[in-house]
Amino acid sequence: MVKKVRIRKVVVTMIKIRIMNETGHTELMLDSSSVIEQIDTHPTHWLFIDGEMMARESIQAINWDDVTTVDMVPAVVGGNL
Repeated sequence: MVKKVRIRKVVVTMIKIRIMNETGHTELMLDSSSVIEQIDTHPTHWLFIDGEMMARESIQAINWDDVTTVDMVPAVVGGNL
């Protein structure tokens, strides 16, 4: 869901962000700079932007005006003990 908010004649695109953790998730509506801040705050989480897994290195090249959802999921590590 994309929500556009008009602030002083400037349209700001709000992005739905879900931050998953071991107890559930937090859902927020944020502007793109706040989304990038959340991504930086959770360095071990995997990023899914509009359902597609993205590398952290590529987030600066994203056109945030076209993004509707960002999911941040704790990284899953598998293997044998």
